[in-house]
Amino acid sequence: MRIIFLFLILLNTVLPVYAHIQEHEEQIKPGYTPFLQEEEVFSSVNFLKDQIPCNGYVRAGYIQTDHSSATALGGAVGCAYQLNSVIKTHLSLYASWSPGVNSENDENIQGEFFNSKQDSYLIVGEAYLTLSYEQFHARLGRQHFDSPHIDSDDLRMIPNLFEAYLLDTHVSDELAMGIGFVREAAGWENGANASQFVSIGEALGGESSGAWLSWLSYQHDIISSDSWFYYIPDHLTQFYSEFIMSDELSADFSYRLGLQYDWGKDAGNAKLGRVDAHTLGILSAITWSDLTLTAAYNKNFGNTGALASVGDGPFFTSVEDQTLDVVEGVDAESILLSVEYHLNDFVDLGVMAGKFSASNKKDYNKEELNVFINFNWGEIVDAEVLYAVVDDLTPGPDWHQVRAIVTYHY
Repeated sequence: MRIIFLFLILLNTVLPVYAHIQEHEEQIKPGYTPFLQEEEVFSSVNFLKDQIPCNGYVRAGYIQTDHSSATALGGAVGCAYQLNSVIKTHLSLYASWSPGVNSENDENIQGEFFNSKQDSYLIVGEAYLTLSYEQFHARLGRQHFDSPHIDSDDLRMIPNLFEAYLLDTHVSDELAMGIGFVREAAGWENGANASQFVSIGEALGGESSGAWLSWLSYQHDIISSDSWFYYIPDHLTQFYSEFIMSDELSADFSYRLGLQYDWGKDAGNAKLGRVDAHTLGILSAITWSDLTLTAAYNKNFGNTGALASVGDGPFFTSVEDQTLDVVEGVDAESILLSVEYHLNDFVDLGVMAGKFSASNKKDYNKEELNVFINFNWGEIVDAEVLYAVVDDLTPGPDWHQVRAIVTYHY
């Protein structure tokens, strides 16, 4: 499998490119937009005539849990070609490679860096057309995509990637809306094999089916709001809405307040079983000088658990391992408290503590602590080191994780 990584390095070497950094994904997003032209992972840059703009990243990672660990190298290289003012094409390769230092026993290898056989892999992760005309934009094919219940969640060697067909329009400077179909997902959270695209239904634990969706996004001054509707035939129907108000009152003081609502119901033949979820969430964050304090709360009032996602999900209280949708039992609730300190232009430090429980604590009752350091050197290098520990307050086992990832963008 060494040929995979050597091929990626060869591509990275022979293409004389400049980089535009992929913005680091925040733990809590103020809203979701499927594809903003200025935020493309591989954005166009100016080149000599007849050259094709390309860029990417090289990444090294280490992860360890209770009984397994893994070291990996990987990255991506992508190229875009602007055919005319309307049509643009894009192609990207993604790879994750085991450098030969991992255990020979697959049971001791932490599998989230590799495919289902704990092997290296190379995939065509992005291959899409972008069509733009006046206020209308379409993106068709394999691509990055971020929404509340289907998102990239770039926390391992490659992000989640999707085959999707999306159309949106900007009605005004404040209002945008769109429709689309997400057929398949690849990546570490597709529930099957990171190196293969599988249907959204399979990624959620059901059968072969894609997701139809529509969305409405509003942003004006200090207010932003998003609403999303998903329909996965014979699986479930979902609705998510979020309202965020944020403002910078002075050079040293700012705040963010958030409300969210998530609803889900089984549909058709109910391949995921019974679904009846009603989840509310509130969030409050205050930044004073270089210190940010955040508190959040989620509560599910439905007769089944909160809705699962392909990705990290929308809930305000999510941490590294625990999210509200993993809580077994009815009337699940979760609480998050976090402190983050901006040390300087390069380093951020933080601690997050979360509690996740069902109404009957015997069904589910866990606490999680995350400690992390984020490093960012300009638009070239970023790194994250995180330690997470889960304390199971029922008779179940505790759990811990160490994760370190360094990324060089070019």
